[in-house]
Amino acid sequence: MKLLGQVYALLVCACIPFTNGSTGALEDMFERMTSDTLEFASYLETLLTEEGKCDAIQVCSEANYDSCASEFPLLECPGNDVSYAIHVDECGSGKKGGCGGFFDFTASKVTLAPSIRTALGSEEDHVKDTVCWTLAAEKEMIRISDSAKDYWDTYSVSPPVFYFGADNGVFRQYPATTFLCSLLTSLLPYSRIAADKLCDEQSNSPYDPRVRPWYVAASSGPKDIILVLDVSGSMDIEQRIDKLKLAASRVISTLGIGDYFAVVSFSNDATQLGTENLLLSRATDDNKKAMLRYIDALKPDGATIYYSGFEKAFDIFKKSNSVEVSTSCRQAILFVTDGEMGDPEQALYDKIDQERNQYTLNDKKPPVIFTYSFGDSAPEEVPQNLACRYDGVWSRISDEENLADSMGGYYKYFSYGLGDQRNDDFVAWVSPYLYANGGSLGTTASAPVYDRSSEHPILVGVVGFDFTLAAMERALGEEGRESRDIIIEDIVERSIAKCPIFNLTDCQMESLRMYGTDPTGFPAAICDDTSCPSDIPSLESVSCTTEDLSSVSLWDNVNVRNYSFEERACCNVGESRVAGTVTLSEVREQVCAEGVEGSFPVGLVVGGAVGAVLLIGIAGIVICKRKRNNASTTQETASGGDVLTGNAKYEACKNDQKDLFPVAASPSAPKLPAPIPFSGRV
Repeated sequence: MKLLGQVYALLVCACIPFTNGSTGALEDMFERMTSDTLEFASYLETLLTEEGKCDAIQVCSEANYDSCASEFPLLECPGNDVSYAIHVDECGSGKKGGCGGFFDFTASKVTLAPSIRTALGSEEDHVKDTVCWTLAAEKEMIRISDSAKDYWDTYSVSPPVFYFGADNGVFRQYPATTFLCSLLTSLLPYSRIAADKLCDEQSNSPYDPRVRPWYVAASSGPKDIILVLDVSGSMDIEQRIDKLKLAASRVISTLGIGDYFAVVSFSNDATQLGTENLLLSRATDDNKKAMLRYIDALKPDGATIYYSGFEKAFDIFKKSNSVEVSTSCRQAILFVTDGEMGDPEQALYDKIDQERNQYTLNDKKPPVIFTYSFGDSAPEEVPQNLACRYDGVWSRISDEENLADSMGGYYKYFSYGLGDQRNDDFVAWVSPYLYANGGSLGTTASAPVYDRSSEHPILVGVVGFDFTLAAMERALGEEGRESRDIIIEDIVERSIAKCPIFNLTDCQMESLRMYGTDPTGFPAAICDDTSCPSDIPSLESVSCTTEDLSSVSLWDNVNVRNYSFEERACCNVGESRVAGTVTLSEVREQVCAEGVEGSFPVGLVVGGAVGAVLLIGIAGIVICKRKRNNASTTQETASGGDVLTGNAKYEACKNDQKDLFPVAASPSAPKLPAPIPFSGRV
């Protein structure tokens, strides 16, 4: 623990720039990563025509590989010879003569999210459509990877793993792996998980790209989000409070380091969870994890006073804007209630009008308001009026429906606006994280993909490229803490560097209201805007009308659907295997596994500790740098007292980190760490 404390202190106070090495080479690498991400996104958009989709369907039958059930055509076991293979803890070290994990560099693999997963061979047409048109990109994926090999060889690493996550939950990755390459430790349960390892007996995977930070960051851009949650007594009915916690946790979990957020609970009055300093928090992993614990401690009680919740939310935005604790991009309020308001309706409208007028006077866009009527007896009139009066979207969710899915779709509003052609160079970055398969650190660059065949672009998904920090350190000329600090700062800067241009027409807003939460349409949510034609355009991508998808059988084979993870994934380093040449009994005889059976994977223990230190380090870098740049700002800690300002704060950071990480008691949960109120843009 003493050693971890020393590393922690070094990382928290790593605010002095590193001057050795080639920063130019690092910038060139970032530009390469950016251009490759945009190139692949642009290529996918060329496939989104009716003719292109029809051509893809004709060659799609039995040409795809399911991540859980299919045996890939040519498996190789490269071990540590490729940077992203490393090793799989359950298999071995990846060293020569030892055990590693299988890859296939000749094919991509497909994972279907739980919401669209059916029995193999009985997929719905919209799923088949996406699997087929993305198959047309497989050759391009191989070409991009092959053409990049010489560049990455310069830094002794392999080309990145990259992928496409579709808006309906289809996920395609190259190269094909018997495990998910960017596996995160249990330290970050809301981020990318070991999906393929969790394939169940029916060959189903829990992985859903749409709820991952890399997806939401690219499809929405930097944003400020405040959740306003009804915790009145009626939320105790039909397990609504538990469903609310799940939905709120999902929204928080999808936020990236480029976002700011807060959570307000309300009943008789309103409370900002974690702190009462009326400031947004940056969506770092530590802050999100702390907030998830506060959300989990919520208990229903009291009346339903809408005014108090909105007043608190606008107070947070007001103070955060005044001290630049904000993205300075778009802002949104997500308001959930299950009960009739217990206060005057007009007073609420007057309050919101007053707050919005202040935004207008300051030449800023006011927050958009999303409202959710939750429960069979939930009120509809006021929540819908709020959405229509204030350029928002209203959703109605019954007790049987999934509140998490409805709330999680808020990003579609931002993605619709992000589709403006002037944002075609937008790339999102996620904070560095720890790969569980061997301890490597990495980040993801991602970009949205749109169907631009209609008048208004429609989001169809997001591409992502995984990059190791090892390559970036080598670009700087030295591997180690100082190089890593520079890289982390650069990633954080890039994650918040640009606010996308955002303009939506009244008709686009009606499309979102009609189809944003229900692909079949939700007429009750529209606001009867006369500028939009009676035939409100859908949010569905172009489809092929001349080919019959019902006759398409997607999967090449389902040879390994009854295999265990070790039987699918583990291999002898240097081994290769052609599909269909080895029986299950032979696989079981040959399966490679190092170490003592049943022993705990040490890599996860060490990785968890290193990951924790890294995340604290990211927080420290953001904090220290901001304190130097904002000498005139005084802020409150989570416990209510003043903290040092400017250079004094920076010196305190170097000498004593405790002031930066105050612990405050939650109104609902004792002794939980409060989210860190970051002091604005870095």
